[in-house]
Amino acid sequence: MENLKKTIQYTIQRIYKVIYRFFYFVLEQKSIDEKKIVVYTYRSNQLEGNLKAVVREIQKTHPEMHIEIRKAPKQMGLALFKELPAIANAKMVLLDDYFLPVYLINPRKETKFVQLWHAAGAFKKFGYSTKDTKFGPSSQYLNIVPVHMHYSHVYVSSKAVVPYYAEAFNMSENQVYPLGIPRTDLLGEEVVPSDALTPVQLGRCKVLIAPTYRAKSGQSESNLDWLAVLQTIAPQLAPHIQLIVMPHPYSDRTEWSVLTQFDNIVLDYQHPLNEWMPIADAFITDYSSAIFEFALFERPLAHYVPDLAEYTASRGLYRPLEAISDGTILQEQHALVSWINNRKKNEQYDTSRMVEFNFSHTEDVSKKIVQHLFESN
Repeated sequence: MENLKKTIQYTIQRIYKVIYRFFYFVLEQKSIDEKKIVVYTYRSNQLEGNLKAVVREIQKTHPEMHIEIRKAPKQMGLALFKELPAIANAKMVLLDDYFLPVYLINPRKETKFVQLWHAAGAFKKFGYSTKDTKFGPSSQYLNIVPVHMHYSHVYVSSKAVVPYYAEAFNMSENQVYPLGIPRTDLLGEEVVPSDALTPVQLGRCKVLIAPTYRAKSGQSESNLDWLAVLQTIAPQLAPHIQLIVMPHPYSDRTEWSVLTQFDNIVLDYQHPLNEWMPIADAFITDYSSAIFEFALFERPLAHYVPDLAEYTASRGLYRPLEAISDGTILQEQHALVSWINNRKKNEQYDTSRMVEFNFSHTEDVSKKIVQHLFESN
């Protein structure tokens, strides 16, 4: 029965793809609008991070360009057809995440589909690197929807991670450019305002916690429950500690709201994670690549990974965790509490190895990318 359901599902997807490609083919007969740039947000309704930094640079250096900001549906359906007129005659399409329309078409060569991937470095596996795993897409699905393919340009944070992105996107390394991650231009420039915290909270040692995305049901990488962990450890924290908890954007806000009962936890959905980094005294995650950007501040960082063996087996990391990060690896809850309680304000931490591997450029990245983008074929 399960095989029959899959067969029907794949058949419907193939039919959808044929129809979608046909409409794109019709629309691409129009001439390219040389001044048209379409920008697609994925996680937010407004520009953030890499897209924000690059768009700002384009507006500064190429004011003649017309920029349209859109948010595309994430699944096949009638709504996805609305994106075809937008991309069919665009000179550039800027992305920072998954974008279904470009995987369903054969893009015209005159349009640059630019992937400004939202993560620095290379941490947990994704895309084609997870093909036929518990977490990743099946070969059958990828034959229909070749996710992450068809990009003309991919910009990543360092030369060392180029092979990993080429593998994940199933594309040539020659199309992956290690010019840096644009949002590093915004680090320190955009900071959470002081009134986001009370005077008492401001005076405490601020520990930023950002768990990575966790898949649901059959694709779940492990049974680690961050919400339960935080509820357990909150009463055990020292008086001088203030946790700033940043749930993943895809998480259920209703579930996480239970943390508001603790006065030593600030739950924030309003500000981007990177705006907390300049004022955070320490950072904790499991497998979030945000730890690479925090490493630029040379402050204490750690990974709480009691599920390391299970996560590595079900999804996988591009390298062993101890090679990926300079952060302290914590696998017991008492060790997590102890590490947090030992934090102080203004601590220094050596992250030089981590920064050197993951960042080829950390200054004027947006300028470098925009210049390359407008000069390349």
